[in-house]
Amino acid sequence: MHDDFHPYTWLLWLALGATAALSTRNPFYLTVIIVAALFVFGVIAKRQAAVGGSSAAAARPAAWKPILRLAAMLLIFTIAWNALTTHFGDIVLFELPRSWPIVGGSITLEALVYGVVVGMGFFALILIFATFNSAVGPQTLLRMLPGFAQQAGVALTIAVSFIPQTLVAYQEIREAQRLRGYHVKGLRDLRPLFVSLLAIGLDRAIQLAESMDARGFGGNLSVQTVRDKRLDGLGSVAGLILLLAGLVWRTMSASGELAGLLLMAGGTVLLLIVFRRQGKRLHRSRYRRWIWRRRDTGAAIALGIALAALLALIMYWPDLLLYYPYPPYPLLPDFNPIVALLPAALLTPALLMPPAPRMAKRPAAQTSTPSPRADVSPRPEPVRPLS
Repeated sequence: MHDDFHPYTWLLWLALGATAALSTRNPFYLTVIIVAALFVFGVIAKRQAAVGGSSAAAARPAAWKPILRLAAMLLIFTIAWNALTTHFGDIVLFELPRSWPIVGGSITLEALVYGVVVGMGFFALILIFATFNSAVGPQTLLRMLPGFAQQAGVALTIAVSFIPQTLVAYQEIREAQRLRGYHVKGLRDLRPLFVSLLAIGLDRAIQLAESMDARGFGGNLSVQTVRDKRLDGLGSVAGLILLLAGLVWRTMSASGELAGLLLMAGGTVLLLIVFRRQGKRLHRSRYRRWIWRRRDTGAAIALGIALAALLALIMYWPDLLLYYPYPPYPLLPDFNPIVALLPAALLTPALLMPPAPRMAKRPAAQTSTPSPRADVSPRPEPVRPLS
């Protein structure tokens, strides 16, 4: 999927979507985020199914669909939990006996609405990451990481792809059991399912270890001298101390805000230098370079402007994104069309995406009964008598 857009374009899309989902609880803006992300996810799934066929890229959206169902269940659970456990608000829907633990008391409309907006925020965030992982893929994420984060990147990549692969394996096992007439009636009947999942997980772990060993993973790191180890260790410790000192100075001293920021900036620069030195130890080969196209430029401009405007709203006008249904705030949230256009910029990749190439169809075999005149099969020669 990153052949249609550059991976850094999708990274900018992820930054805009995650920032928008985390910065507001307004149900109108969250609805815009969810609708835009669902549209992009649907376009990705349809395009990869048409182009990829049975490849791993085509299986990524299908692997994330069960996670989106779990996110929808989490949304319903959040609504019910907040409505039953938070007994604040002026508009009372009904009363539960006070003697009931935790849930006993008045069930208010404000608690129900706040549960809805919190659940929508969780669902929007999970949907954003599911769409990004469906478009980019774990191997591209690993390639985007800097050299010093290679080990952590491999662990993160395996962790991200573990849950979708497990869900796909679960669906395949259940489908095979249904075809064989196996029905689950109790907890004991689930034992073959877990045994099969464990066997598949171990098999995939062995395959991953063998493939990493065959490709020389970890063998392209240059040897680090004792002097370099000491310099990197001292630099890391000094950078962390400067960051901590700047944070404490800025927090405890009323007039030391500038000095605290300078100390934190110095610690950040020192850590970046150490990370750059460690990243030079890794030697990478580039066999296929990513291409930056005109549509990447258009999408990056639209997404960048929307992200900058959203960050400006968060810093200078946070009231435009604030929503709190409990008194003394109004229950009906405000809606600003200009603010709603910022998360709507998430639609840009789907709108600029080129049409999927059509798969070439094989011509159907023509089965026609040959006519007697068109019979070209060789006829046996007449047997001649021996002289």
